[in-house]
Amino acid sequence: MENMFSYQKFAESKPKLLIAVILTTVGALSVPVLMPHIYHGAHIWHLLLHTSGIILSVFLAILSVNAYYKMRTKKMIITTIAFMVFTAAEIVQLLDATKTHVYNILESPSEIAHLMMLAMIGLLALAIFRRD
Repeated sequence: MENMFSYQKFAESKPKLLIAVILTTVGALSVPVLMPHIYHGAHIWHLLLHTSGIILSVFLAILSVNAYYKMRTKKMIITTIAFMVFTAAEIVQLLDATKTHVYNILESPSEIAHLMMLAMIGLLALAIFRRD
């Protein structure tokens, strides 16, 4: 019972939760995915773009799971699944991006689309942090 209480207390602190997600995600991806491409010029920025998307979508998925346990609504289940699907899509895109080593970040329409998706998920995360 004490462990569950400490998790709930930890999960209520969004900055601590975000830092934990960042450290866990970067730690898990750094050696197998990021480090082999560190000297490939702009390619590392493309990989970090996908890593950022994974971090934000995992963070939002965890928050939506916590919200589901508080409110118990079907909308929160659907929201959780949506963030998990976004996380899975980012992981697939990250793994696919390791095959190509040349990217023009601001010239390619697909790169602009990636930036827009990251902006979308970033704005959702920002909305969670705002206190109105």
